[in-house]
Amino acid sequence: MKTSEKNGVLKIYVGESDKIRGRLLYETIIFAARDAGLAGATAYKGVMSFGASHSINTMKIFALSSDLPIIIEIIDNIEKLDDFQGRLNTLLEQSKRGALVTFQELSVIRYEKGEKYRKETGKK
Repeated sequence: MKTSEKNGVLKIYVGESDKIRGRLLYETIIFAARDAGLAGATAYKGVMSFGASHSINTMKIFALSSDLPIIIEIIDNIEKLDDFQGRLNTLLEQSKRGALVTFQELSVIRYEKGEKYRKETGKK
């Protein structure tokens, strides 16, 4: 991904327990994005939500539901994200679970590979 290109972020909202073919849906989406050669993807967990069903999902111990939201952000060139949306739609349809997908253009200021810290040796 080049910072001079038109870039965007694709955001996908799914449930943490949603699965496809026995595998967590958010993991499947992340691996599909990597396999598609996209610049980067991150999944993170929300602490409370409601969606189209208007059911409240929360991590509070007394709540009936604890299916927390997972938000997946995928950032890359707009054309690559457009190409990936077909694969994403197929995965979401196969999962038979609800989802919300949004897209926004954004300016990438910096994108470069860095040195990795090796935990076992404490060195780069």
